[in-house]
This record gives sequence, C-alpha cells and structure tokens, in this order.
Amino acid sequence: MNVENRLKNIINEWFYSEPLLFATACSHVLLENSRMNVPVRSGCLRIEFNPSLLENCSDRNLSEYLKIEVYRILLQHPYRREPYSANKNILLLASDATINQFYKTEVRLEGVEYLKSLAKRFKELENPLGEEWAGTEEEKFFMRNLNIDRRTGRFYAEDNLSFEDWYKWIFFLVKHISTEGQSAGNSVYAEKDAFVSDAADLWEENEEAQENIQKNIQKVEIDGGWGELGGGLKREIQDQADFSMDYRRALSQFRQNIVSASRNLTRMKPSRRFGFKAMGSRYQRKANVLIAVDVSGSITDESFNRFFHAINNIFFLGIIEKIDVIFFDTTLKFSTPVSIKKKIGLKEIQGRGGTNFQCAVDFFTSHKEYNGLIIFTDGQGNPPVMRSSQNVLWILTTRLDYENSRPWINLLPGNKSTYMPF
Repeated sequence: MNVENRLKNIINEWFYSEPLLFATACSHVLLENSRMNVPVRSGCLRIEFNPSLLENCSDRNLSEYLKIEVYRILLQHPYRREPYSANKNILLLASDATINQFYKTEVRLEGVEYLKSLAKRFKELENPLGEEWAGTEEEKFFMRNLNIDRRTGRFYAEDNLSFEDWYKWIFFLVKHISTEGQSAGNSVYAEKDAFVSDAADLWEENEEAQENIQKNIQKVEIDGGWGELGGGLKREIQDQADFSMDYRRALSQFRQNIVSASRNLTRMKPSRRFGFKAMGSRYQRKANVLIAVDVSGSITDESFNRFFHAINNIFFLGIIEKIDVIFFDTTLKFSTPVSIKKKIGLKEIQGRGGTNFQCAVDFFTSHKEYNGLIIFTDGQGNPPVMRSSQNVLWILTTRLDYENSRPWINLLPGNKSTYMPF
C-alpha cells in the first residue's frame, strides 16, 4: 500500500477515536509533494507529504507525523498573522518548540533537533552568547529553557512558553548572535549550521481557516469529542480558540459598537413599533475614534509600530471619519491630539516615565466628539476611575500583559480588552 493510502486510512480511523483530528484533517486536502525537504507540512488548506521520506516509516510513526501536523493546524500556527518580515525558519522552530512542550513523540522533528543542538552548546560554552551578554537576563533565559533531559535525551524548557514567546526569544538568538568577530567555536549560532527548512513555506494569515478551526474546536467542546488529546495541549488549543483574545475580531467589534452608538433620534424616520407617533432612529455611519498610546519606559518601538500597523489595517475602511492620537505616561505629552495620518515615532515623544491611565481617560470623557477610545499599553499602572459605561478597548502589548490586566479591565463599565499576537 502506498503512502497516500496509508495516510488516508489513518485519517479514517480517527473518525471514531479522534473526532477533532478527523474533522481537522478532512478540512485540508492531502497532497503529494516530492520536492519538499520535510516528511509532512501544512498550510494553504493543504497537508503535503513527501512519499520518499515516509515510505519506510512504520504505521505508528506515519500516524505521529500526521498527528503533529494536525496539532499544528489546531494551534493555528500556519494561519496566524505573522510578524513583519517574519523568518519562516524561526516560525517553524517556535511551532515545534511549542508542540514539544505538550506532546512528546518518537519521530524526528527538525526544529526540535536544531534546538537540541543549541542546548548542547549552551551547556558546553562558558559564555554561550558572548562576553556582551554574560550574566544578562537573556542568557539566563536560554540557560533555563534550552535543556536536554539526561534520562530520555529529549529537549525541554523550564518555562511554559507560548508560540509567540518562542518566536520572540529564538528571533533574538538568531538576530543578535553571529560569527562576526568571533570564531565559530565561541558562537552559539553559526551560518554554516543554520536551520533551514521549507516546512513553513505554505504559512500565511487566513482568517477563514482560523474561523473554521475554531468552529471545529467549539463543536468538540459541546460534543465532548476531544479523544485522547492530553491536558496541556488541550488547554493550549482552547486558549487559541478564545475569540475574546483575537485582536482583529476585538477591533472589528469595537468599530461596530461605536458606529451603533452614533444613533440620532429623528421624526423623519418613523418608529418601527409606533410609526410617526414616536421618533425613529437614524444611524450615523461615520464615527470619531481617540487612541491613547502609552509612551512610558516599558513600551518598545517594535510594539508601537506593530500597534499602528494593526490600526491602519482595520480602520481605514471608510466608516471611521477621524482618528486622533494622544500620548501619555504620567501626563499627556501634547496639548492637542495628533492625527493618525501623521507619522510619528516614539523617539520624537518626550515620555518614558511612569503610567497614569486617568489622564487619558479624563481627556476622552471631556471630549464628547469622540465615539470610542482605544488604549494601547502594557497595563502596568493603577486602574482608572470610570463612573459610567464607555466604549473603551484596551490593546495590551503581549498575552502575558493581557492576562495580568484583564481582571481589573473587566471591572470597568463598557471596557473590553485584547492583545497583540506578536
């Protein structure tokens, strides 16, 4: 029996034992690709396999390769919004590292093997990041999370890291550590042994694919069809299916709310219930938005740029008439708001102090021309006082900031929160 038929048989067997895996696999087209350098990969609503790399695999290992790729799809790694100028190799490394935290397999994952090689060198070298980084938090992080279990030989991390966190840290490693000015023996990362794979070549943002994956997960939540999925991986998949943490969906909902709030009573349009005896309502299809940007010392230029890139994509669609921006740390940085159309960087802003949300909230509540407020921050500050319900969306810089801030934001009337994925 050829590899394709064996893979199809595995999927069919999942129908009874693993309903979620079955539904996910069936949502993608199974295609042969002899040109790729990995056994199995996914993306663009396809699961591709290389028969020459799989023909000698046992049925068990073949099932493992397929299962790992379906897990990758369920975690939405191939369909998430990628960072600007994302490195595909590092995306794959981050994906493999994330899956490896929750699911141990006997089959070879190239990304995990590469991280294992880095782990060995971290333990062997006196200053694995070089003299500049000796004793820093960065070096301590990698020393803590690039490990190999002596008993099993498996790669493991002390911290429970998200896909986004793995990408950030591995990107740091690749970006900052080079062989320039060093001998290859003193560098953790060398060009000659850099990880190269085409496993993530099909990855690109796809909202429709994400929604379909989340529908399958929600159906399983109702029907109880998780199969033998482990607890840690199950929780990670559930977290990714949480719509409340999808910043694009949160922004879209915010936009709808502020437009709906722009309702004017008029006798020119009769009430649907009482006719001309009562005033009807007419919705103003234009709205004004105020954005408050935290420019305290903990906000990076990278976070700032990612935020405005997201705002530009979601709001310049003709519905929002005006977007003004204010900048704050302990006080407002300008006496008047700045138009979002004007390009401005953090270095131009005199800030970088502590954080006082109240000054931004007070400005918004005192200027009735704005229909809604977006606050971009890391959430590190005292909660503001709001005495009435307001259309306010908090966008936190990271998922960790989101988790730390969400409890007190939820106590503010009318306030919602989300976070940037990278």
